[in-house]
Amino acid sequence: MAYRKNKDGSFSYYTKKYTRTQHIIQKDWFKENGYKVNQYPKEFYEYVERKLSPGFRAYWALAIDGDGNVHERKKNKNNHEVSFSLADREPVQYLADLYKSSISLITFPSEAWRDVYRVSLQGQRCFHFLKLICPYMIEKKQAVINMINRKEPNYHPPKISMNFKKHPELLTLHMGMVAGFFDTEGSVGLQLYIQKRKTKTKGIRRHSIYNQWLHFTNTDLRPLRKIKKILETLPFTFKPTITVDKTKLLKKNGKPQKLRYKLSIPNNQHILFLALFEPIIMIQRKSAVLERLKLKKRIYEMIK
Repeated sequence: MAYRKNKDGSFSYYTKKYTRTQHIIQKDWFKENGYKVNQYPKEFYEYVERKLSPGFRAYWALAIDGDGNVHERKKNKNNHEVSFSLADREPVQYLADLYKSSISLITFPSEAWRDVYRVSLQGQRCFHFLKLICPYMIEKKQAVINMINRKEPNYHPPKISMNFKKHPELLTLHMGMVAGFFDTEGSVGLQLYIQKRKTKTKGIRRHSIYNQWLHFTNTDLRPLRKIKKILETLPFTFKPTITVDKTKLLKKNGKPQKLRYKLSIPNNQHILFLALFEPIIMIQRKSAVLERLKLKKRIYEMIK
């Protein structure tokens, strides 16, 4: 039950308390090898900058916008922290390996909750990472700029053009933005369900129907509008739509949650979308849907 009687005899919303466990499954390389905090070799940061191309910097900018958390420590405002939590391990593993950081596994007692992997960067590693991805961020961009300005008051991120005709090299960069947000806030799937229909002469008839979807959801419209603009700009020919997700969800205190917005890709463009972005998408569970959609298309063509 979501509601039960309180002392006054009226029904009130309640949730069961749960406990979660967290343990480290990959240790911090610098800590294990005796390095002092924030005293890492210069060559390490140069390696990260070479490894993290502009396309992947854009990927991580939108990934942190989606499922990242950026904040400052209360006791020491110069000690920044960025954390990234996801039920799929691949992006978390990539970032942890890149910055030689640890990975934590968070488990919940309920089977309805999936285990979550978490990576956290602090201090100089956090500052270095945020400065690389800041120009491409949208939702959390201003908060990151404020953090950087405390150390570098004259820092202003450059503006990123969307003139693909004049600057074709920017195409890969913006594709990284779409892929990063899709890995964190996107959903894709193909599901078979049975539809029952009652007829006058033949009783109940059952029909097998495939339900497929590909969409992004978020409570902030700004990233969705940016994704929509990218996908509508040549050479892309997508026709995405943004709608309000009217699913009624409640917080733990019984109050309604923020409005959720959904950017949907038309069904006939799902294969094209996944084929274009599959090389950049890190979560294999999502990119694997491409082969299932291709198989469905071949079957439908055969039975026409």
